[in-house]
Amino acid sequence: MSDDGLKFPDAFHHQAGTGQRSSGAYFGTDVLTGLVAGMDEFLTDPDGRWKQYRSLGAAVLGCVPWLDDPALLGAIGRFPSACVVVTKQELKKRGRQKFEQLKQYAQQGNGFPAEVFAEMTDLVSRYDGPPPAVGPYSYRAGLRVPSIRSFGFRKIGSRPVPLIHAKMFLLGHLWWHDEDGSPAGVVDVTGFTPKRLWVGSTNGTESSRLGLEFGVWLDDPDLLADAEQFLVKVMRSSESIDPDDDLFEPEYVSVEYDDEALYEAMRDSYDVPSENDE
Repeated sequence: MSDDGLKFPDAFHHQAGTGQRSSGAYFGTDVLTGLVAGMDEFLTDPDGRWKQYRSLGAAVLGCVPWLDDPALLGAIGRFPSACVVVTKQELKKRGRQKFEQLKQYAQQGNGFPAEVFAEMTDLVSRYDGPPPAVGPYSYRAGLRVPSIRSFGFRKIGSRPVPLIHAKMFLLGHLWWHDEDGSPAGVVDVTGFTPKRLWVGSTNGTESSRLGLEFGVWLDDPDLLADAEQFLVKVMRSSESIDPDDDLFEPEYVSVEYDDEALYEAMRDSYDVPSENDE
């Protein structure tokens, strides 16, 4: 935090509670305390408010322009699955030490399994070369998105650029089941159920605790679904925390499918005669 003595009075710190330990709205200074406390309460779930049948563990998706607050980074790291996207960071000397620490979090974090979302099941990294052609017997390890990602354009000098400015964190559970109504009757399916959403004005930075900010926990089902859709789009179009590209160049691209080979495999499995069969 700032060490120059500039600070608003504590009277500006206010929580409008709803009777729960870490719910409701937060106003004024140190609003990040409400976000971190709510994340930790979700993980421990002392009242069983967010139980999930066949849970694979708690998960968090988020986006925020800037992120360096140690307590918030620690809370993100305690989730079994996590991905938070920040705006593409400037490569300048000032603030470089905190950025290097953020890169370490990105490398050491748990990440998030991409196959949970239909929009991300067929993705590979463009850094690995041309997208592979996927046939009926191809094997691809599931993509796991790193825990901290970047998005958008990098600001160079005084040039203004669009940036991701939304501040939101969506908490939920990954889950599994093995029944989907297919002829086989048994198939492993994983998914994500959103449970609560944090939205507000505060950045994820240590210095933001000194400013007058706002944040609130919400659990409206329609809002949760829309927030999930938005955050998945952002994650799908993200890049590594320190990419070479200064422009908007999403890392993940879709694989190509060998339709002819897939058709032949399907035909053989159902013993359907082709035009060349006698």
